[in-house]
Amino acid sequence: MFPTDAAVTVQIAGRHLYLVFDNKLASQIYRRSKVFIFDPFNLMVFATVGGSKEDLKVLEMGAQTVKKNPQIIDDGRRVLYGLHSLLTPHLTGDSLNTLTNLFIQTLCDDIDKKFPPNKDSSYEWQTLNLCDFVKDSWTHASITGLYGSHIYSIWPDVETWLWDFDQHFQKIIAKIPRLMAPKAYALRDKGKAMFVLWEQEALKAEAEGKIVKDADWDPYWGLRFSRVRVKHLTKNDISPGGRAGNGIAFMWGVSSPHGALRQKLLMKSFLTHPQLTANAIPIAMQVMNQAVLNPSLLSDLRAEISKSQTGPTSFDMRKVTNQPKLKSVYLEALRWATASPSPRVVREDCELGEYKLKANSMVIVPSRSLQMDKATWEIPDHPESDPTQFWPERFLDGDEGNEADRLDENAEAEDNYLADTISDHAKTPKKANTEPISGPKSKEIQQRMLALRPFGGGTTLCPGRHFATNEILGGLAALMLRLEVEVIEDELKKNGAPQPNLMKQGGLFPDRPLMVRMRRWR
Repeated sequence: MFPTDAAVTVQIAGRHLYLVFDNKLASQIYRRSKVFIFDPFNLMVFATVGGSKEDLKVLEMGAQTVKKNPQIIDDGRRVLYGLHSLLTPHLTGDSLNTLTNLFIQTLCDDIDKKFPPNKDSSYEWQTLNLCDFVKDSWTHASITGLYGSHIYSIWPDVETWLWDFDQHFQKIIAKIPRLMAPKAYALRDKGKAMFVLWEQEALKAEAEGKIVKDADWDPYWGLRFSRVRVKHLTKNDISPGGRAGNGIAFMWGVSSPHGALRQKLLMKSFLTHPQLTANAIPIAMQVMNQAVLNPSLLSDLRAEISKSQTGPTSFDMRKVTNQPKLKSVYLEALRWATASPSPRVVREDCELGEYKLKANSMVIVPSRSLQMDKATWEIPDHPESDPTQFWPERFLDGDEGNEADRLDENAEAEDNYLADTISDHAKTPKKANTEPISGPKSKEIQQRMLALRPFGGGTTLCPGRHFATNEILGGLAALMLRLEVEVIEDELKKNGAPQPNLMKQGGLFPDRPLMVRMRRWR
């Protein structure tokens, strides 16, 4: 039930929780990063995944909190800000291109191993669950891109661990005692031990000259951001356990799709920030499911991908992300199958529009409420526009205006955050970045797009959204150029069409399998 009020108040254990359902008020929350702060969640999550008390003292220096801890002597270290500032330069430009190319290449290699070209059995129909196929392939390519290929040498069951941890983490964040949740804590402890080993192996390889200096990617560290992130934490005296917990959260946040706490307390926290693949894996499933469930849509998407081909199984990534139907299906999947409640703590008594908010209260923007609002999304005389339905044509006129609004919102929030975190700083003019996924937009759609919030906003506007786009659309192109896929109608009648699993948060997995036949194109 979506209320008609712009905001409502809920009392939880004597504390106010404000739920904001108005697009413009939500934007003001994201812009006012001095008042609506996220660092309290950063600190809480860091403690949950392995930070020591000494680590937390360092992290709290310069952190945005409601009250300063008088026991902490601020020596000028700004660990949270430092990590925040590292993200965008390492997830755009050449580094983004390297990560995208590596992801696509790994994905293609995996497909070719399962369906080898020029092998007779590859051209015969194989029955499988499409959702599992996408999850397994995308997870391996994501981990390889982010953490290198060597991690599989020391941790061959890393993918099994990842999905097990995904199912149990909420017990840890809820502070359920270890005695009552032994598996959850055992999984966390194993992850910490393996990330300590991963770091040691990478440092050893670096000392032995096995790593090219300043490479965007190498087999031991993976993406350069993984290396600079660890070294930033080490330089600021964060413990090995704290750094390992950081590794857990970064891998989990960018590879798994479950959990409101994962989505907003990890993806938007100091530990991860980028939303590299947290939404990408389940959204890739949703896009693939919708394509094969609708033969005419599948044909349209194949036609657009063919326009981007540079060879029989190769393509131009930029052309793929600029195809109108592909873009529309991608954005519709984000609208239809993400639920990202974006939390903040109110730092001081303030006003938000006509509402008065109390200090130390929480405020949440429940994105799915915005994304499913009939008044916003339903078009008169177009029953297919019902927001509860997946409508592939909903965003055919692109999202350029949306990106401009997000960047303006982000720039104001970043200025406020920088001024509040670093007292002596020189402001530098911000360059306007445009998404590879852009196009013209009507004023009507611009208004609706304010309600599309899969990537958050403000200082927590996901810098990994560029890669998420490339992962989903590039992966889709790679799969469609290699494989023929069709639904098994009897299984579809028995199971029904997959819907978003509303028991979870973040990028929403399909709630049931989709059984298909798959074979290599002849």
